[in-house]
Amino acid sequence: MDQDQALDSIPESARQHWITPTMIFGGLEFTIPVLMVGAALTASFGLSKILLILIIALFGFQWIGNTLQGYIGAKTGRSSSVISRASFGAVQAKVIVGFTIFIVSLGWWALQTAVAGNAISAMFGIDYQHNWMGWAIVTVVCGLLFALPSIIGYSSMKWTDYIAVPAGLVLIAGGIYYAMRNIGWDTITSWQPTPTMTIWAAISLVIGANVSQWVIASDYTRYAKPTWKDNFIIPSGIILVGLPLFVVGAVMAVGVGDADIVNVMMGLGFPIWGFLILWFATWTSQLVNNYSMGLALANIFNVNSGKGRALLTLLGTILAIIVALMGILDYFMDFLYLTALLYPAIGGVMMADFFFIRKQEWEDHDGWNWMATIAMAAGIIVGYFTQYVSPWGLPAVQSLIVSIVVYVFAMKIKKNVAPDQFTV
Repeated sequence: MDQDQALDSIPESARQHWITPTMIFGGLEFTIPVLMVGAALTASFGLSKILLILIIALFGFQWIGNTLQGYIGAKTGRSSSVISRASFGAVQAKVIVGFTIFIVSLGWWALQTAVAGNAISAMFGIDYQHNWMGWAIVTVVCGLLFALPSIIGYSSMKWTDYIAVPAGLVLIAGGIYYAMRNIGWDTITSWQPTPTMTIWAAISLVIGANVSQWVIASDYTRYAKPTWKDNFIIPSGIILVGLPLFVVGAVMAVGVGDADIVNVMMGLGFPIWGFLILWFATWTSQLVNNYSMGLALANIFNVNSGKGRALLTLLGTILAIIVALMGILDYFMDFLYLTALLYPAIGGVMMADFFFIRKQEWEDHDGWNWMATIAMAAGIIVGYFTQYVSPWGLPAVQSLIVSIVVYVFAMKIKKNVAPDQFTV
């Protein structure tokens, strides 16, 4: 078990070259929901518009959010749930921020474990839609194997990613090959369905698949060097992996008419090794979700030892396997939108506090900062209203901006009216 402490700052001597967190971020993007979102886009758009949507979402918004939160992690050397103690206060960081990160990371992990269970069941000829017991056994085994490196710690994770990211590239190549063989390039390029969503809604969907990184990026960049250059480069792992993976999800789904990636692969005639590689590539993003679960729990229970973090990660794994077996996959889209509501509002408060209030310094604060609560609530309300009540623009981005603006103004008022440990 490595000495992967959860609460302390990672010392400068332990910081690593930008290649390591970039590879981990690349592994983070090898996620089944990315393939599924790519597949879902083909219900409304042709390939050229899907490319435009991806370029705007990934280069225009995702990269910026990841760079900002990643820099905070590298500068402080701390995990996201610990960083949030400066703005939210230690109590609120545990009750709201840590618990939110834990629940959402658990949900993502359970979703992907359920799909991986489907894939491996299909590989062994088990009918995962009707043979629940057979599927459940496979899913539990997959989940435990997924979790092992993240329980051991960060050093184990990076070596897993060095192996699994190339496996994901093989999956991409296989997806393109079987799509070309069964569907044909002419069908793929001429695909022009009647849109059922706007381009803005599609951009929001792509951002929603990645928006958790606007908070948890610091869990991994805390091992990076605290320079803008390194932390601008690091999100390239997400973009360079995500862009082709979204596209492959779309290409594979054209003509198959299904967003369930396992059904798509079976429809394209993928051999057994394809389902195995899908599981192996998924392992990378599962490690990230699992690791963030453990760090969030460590903050909630104030556990700082490597052994304690590992035990809490194991506890989160067991709970997530139970959630996977309960059928969370049926609520994939709802979960995606929930993530896009919660994370930007939290990330906005953390960014505003670090860059505008504390001038790139971190301070540990006890208590509960109600200004952070108000700003987070404002961001969530704006995100909810523009997502569900009166759809407009990019709800996740609007939520982030509103929480930043409200927090800065609220803290200025608090400083003048009732200064306390949170004001500067």
